[in-house]
Amino acid sequence: MTDYRRLRVALLGAGAVGSQVAALLRQHADELADRAGARLELVGIAVRNPDAPRDADLPRELFTTDAETLILGADIVIELMGGIEPARTNLLQAIGSGADVVTANKALLATHGPEIFEAADQVGAQVYYEAAAAGAIPIIRPLRDSLAGDRVQRIMGIVNGTTNYILDRMDTEGADFGEVLAQAQALGYAEA
Repeated sequence: MTDYRRLRVALLGAGAVGSQVAALLRQHADELADRAGARLELVGIAVRNPDAPRDADLPRELFTTDAETLILGADIVIELMGGIEPARTNLLQAIGSGADVVTANKALLATHGPEIFEAADQVGAQVYYEAAAAGAIPIIRPLRDSLAGDRVQRIMGIVNGTTNYILDRMDTEGADFGEVLAQAQALGYAEA
């Protein structure tokens, strides 16, 4: 086993998406280390109710209600709580402590994106947000970095994961829109 540097990962939120992210970080730790060149160690998950049922089998000792302390000990903070507060406060605290942050929170970025990006720029932290846009298609970084010298005139497509899910089910199965939307909401793919 290669001796990789250790990056402590704090997860904020353990709903449908957060639980699966936590499970993937744990189940694929070796593969992720090989690909990232660092061992991503999930050190804790901040939630409102540590005893609530989860969509993944995760050790109870990972859960805490103390997001502030968890954030202070992290190199990377993944925010999957949704909503504006306390997500905004938690991300700004993480950035202020020198952590890089990952978020899939469209509402937060729409309302406080400039504040978050400016805070990160001031301390040299990274904000990764591809999961919040374009159905999590890895397009933002290539557009920003790889195509910086090119002039992109247009990108067309359905760039919303929920819409893609619904339209695919309607097209391939002849499913009813209302039924598929309700299923997407029940699965946590669509907001209520």
